[in-house]
Amino acid sequence: TAELEAKLKFYDHQLESLKPCISTAHICHQSIPSKFQHFSWEKNLPKCFEDQSLPTASYDKLPAEILRILFGFLKPDDLRNVLQVSQTWKSAAEEPGLWSEFGLPLKSRLNPQNLSEFLTTSLSSKLKHLTIAEDGRDSFKFQVTDEHFSHFLKLDLFSISIREFELTAISDDLLGLLVNSCKECDIIEYYKKPWMNGKVYKLDIQKLTAIFSEMQKKTMLKSFKLSSPVRYPVMERRDDDPKIDLSPIPSKILARAFSKLEILCLEDLEFNEDQLGAIFEVGFVNLKSLSFRNIDFLDDADLQKLLEGLDKSSQLKILNLSKVDLRRIEPFFLTKVINKMTSVCLEDIEIQGLQLEEIFNAILRRDSVMKHLSLIYVWNLVDASPDVFARAMNKLESVTFDRLMLCENQTKEMFKVMSQETSLKALSYSSHIEYNDYIEEVDPEVLAKALNNLETLRMDFGYDKFGSNLTTEQLIAFFKQLSLKSKLKNIFREDSPYFKL
Repeated sequence: TAELEAKLKFYDHQLESLKPCISTAHICHQSIPSKFQHFSWEKNLPKCFEDQSLPTASYDKLPAEILRILFGFLKPDDLRNVLQVSQTWKSAAEEPGLWSEFGLPLKSRLNPQNLSEFLTTSLSSKLKHLTIAEDGRDSFKFQVTDEHFSHFLKLDLFSISIREFELTAISDDLLGLLVNSCKECDIIEYYKKPWMNGKVYKLDIQKLTAIFSEMQKKTMLKSFKLSSPVRYPVMERRDDDPKIDLSPIPSKILARAFSKLEILCLEDLEFNEDQLGAIFEVGFVNLKSLSFRNIDFLDDADLQKLLEGLDKSSQLKILNLSKVDLRRIEPFFLTKVINKMTSVCLEDIEIQGLQLEEIFNAILRRDSVMKHLSLIYVWNLVDASPDVFARAMNKLESVTFDRLMLCENQTKEMFKVMSQETSLKALSYSSHIEYNDYIEEVDPEVLAKALNNLETLRMDFGYDKFGSNLTTEQLIAFFKQLSLKSKLKNIFREDSPYFKL
């Protein structure tokens, strides 16, 4: 009604607290322009906002749940400041989940006094990640001792990372206890050429034996990674480069230790025949993810035992195999094992085109639970049927291609199917001129529609030996389609430093 309309006004809970105006000189008492007269609530404003400030908001009154969400956007260094603002903020910021990335402050790595001082503060109880390294940002500038490791052992650490660190001053048993008190452990021993300074490897076999001995008895570890990549100008391992030799460790200790884990990553290591047999027999019982890369003493019999162990595992869902020769494995059995996994990465392996085609046919028959496939440096892929290859790839959720040799029909058919109807949501495609994949022969419109049917795309946009083979016409068609109709949500690109897109 007209009477209710005359009383209508906007309400603001902050502005309502202001006192009514008593100064006739203020603008709020001036007549309102005629063009605003039909806004009846404008004529009845009882307040004046001149010379008055808004009430100060108190963030302490926000619910703890809201504060935790806001604090979740902060880095650990900023969270340390939040603890000192107020008791309310301190209570909310002490949520353990907010400190999941909190590592040892850099200042504590400069000298023993700083480290000891930090370990006596209440803030040290929030330490979740510990990196022990000799070089780089996370390096210690002094000799770490058993006393320091004893303090680390009292903390509730989630993960520990050991990277090329001299541990001769640390007792074997203490190192084994500390590693196995964490949920995750990542040990990287960089191989040094003999002409470089220092030892070839710094973590000796006694230290590794202590870690595995404790692991087989009692461990909190769920994930364990051990690798020995090379460290010299050309970052490639040669066949004659020595690896970490685990052969002195008793077979039963290794097998029982690995059987306690859910995630196991082994790279550039040496085992003996008995160790591999014991590991393949009982070591995979609880594994959900296995990465087996460039392991010595893997002959045909060892590989058969490995696949039999994988076949018996009921929980394993993620498999990464690198530098193994699968050519003499029976295709049906290999297909059965591979297609039990939801995520598979095959890198620099020897495999027959017939074996690959059988794996792809299983995907098409829906005799597979695979959703994610990475094929890296797989040469015999060119022998697989273009139609089978193309349809199988488009039945998956994500695919990664890197340094592949594809025939022209395979590439064209894959993108043709992708442009029409696909289940693929993510594609990572790294193309190189030295590895023919014929992507530049794909019709620009077909390629544009195919790539825009995805949700996530990673592709090298460039035209040199380090980048993509995409032509200018293909790039124009892709971006034009992207501006018109696309499902893409994320695009990751890599340009060569020598070439600007």
